[in-house]
Amino acid sequence: MEASLTKAGDLDGNAQLATLAILPNRVLGQQFVRVLSQSRAFQIVAEWTSYPSVSTLETHLRQSRPEALLIDVSTNLQQAAELIETISAFGRTLPVIALHVANDGEALLRCLRAGATEFLYPPFSVEVQRESLARILSLFPRDEAPSKRRGNLVVFSSTKPGSGASTIAAHAAFALQAVTGERILLVDLALWSGTMRLLFKLPETPSLADALRVIDGNALHPLPDTWSALVRRKGGVDLLPSPVSPSVENPDPSKLRKILECARQVYDWVVVDLPTVFNRLSLLLLPESDYAFLVTTAELPSLHLTRKAVSLLGQMGLGLENFHVVVNRVGKADQIAMDAMAKIFKAPVYASFPNDYISLHKALSAGEPLAPCPLERALVEFARSVCTQSQATEAKRLPVSALKAG
Repeated sequence: MEASLTKAGDLDGNAQLATLAILPNRVLGQQFVRVLSQSRAFQIVAEWTSYPSVSTLETHLRQSRPEALLIDVSTNLQQAAELIETISAFGRTLPVIALHVANDGEALLRCLRAGATEFLYPPFSVEVQRESLARILSLFPRDEAPSKRRGNLVVFSSTKPGSGASTIAAHAAFALQAVTGERILLVDLALWSGTMRLLFKLPETPSLADALRVIDGNALHPLPDTWSALVRRKGGVDLLPSPVSPSVENPDPSKLRKILECARQVYDWVVVDLPTVFNRLSLLLLPESDYAFLVTTAELPSLHLTRKAVSLLGQMGLGLENFHVVVNRVGKADQIAMDAMAKIFKAPVYASFPNDYISLHKALSAGEPLAPCPLERALVEFARSVCTQSQATEAKRLPVSALKAG
């Protein structure tokens, strides 16, 4: 069942934790929730009345980033324990409060082994809830320092190999730099199909492999000096290409996430070229992005795979507000058929890019960004649209006083 969302309110200085609840046992859940109005220990911001799939839970946690997870383990101990174990794969620690109908020793041991922080059972008194909160805060102290604004994460993924997502991602990064004049990082996470090195005639190093080694050595810091040794600069954009020869084993996704999180503290925009949308890495990172774009072409196989991708993302809990479809290599005849394309994959077309083969060939031969041409102009308009959307989103986050001052 889909999570029911509740808007988080002002905590009035209390130490309430924003909590995601999974409560198939409605009687047990109501017993716990009934006391919250008095204890004010946890604030339920989203609730499931059945156990979600692992992929659905992953997506929701990456989008909502709750401070705690409350889960009924009495209805199905095995399924609940598997969900608790899943949380360890997210690269960040999340306290888990397991609820049971009784002080069951076997269930207690199973939950603790899975990674639960607390194991509670009725009666759920005010004191019990507050003591649980105190233990959690002692183990997971909140960072009281104001959070630093992170740069925008923009990801591109193709619905079919060969759709030109890598080319669009690469030149969109230069268009963003031209429009904003801000700090831009272009990252190639399409480890087997990425073409950034070819597009810009880059040497073998530095590459993503160097960044992964720095991560392993706990030496990756959100400092310009650290990043200057890991990237190659071209045309005002910093480039982090994939390795020349990827290892047989794919990198740990949590390490790639750490690289991107660190980059967002240094750069204003982090543009990422992902593998095809059906790749697990893409499915993990799409929900975390500020702007996600699925690149398709007007060819019928690509359009049908786009429809399949839109459906898959919907099943994961990602709606059309979480990603956009862009059509690449559009000819004059294709412009007329845009509405028909949108009906095929059941999503609007956010932008389209012309089939400008000659201009791309000239840029590739020189190893440089696109010179002024129809495709470059379309990318600049696309970048302006993304920036306008970013400014509108940022304005919504500002307090009224700040908006009036501006």
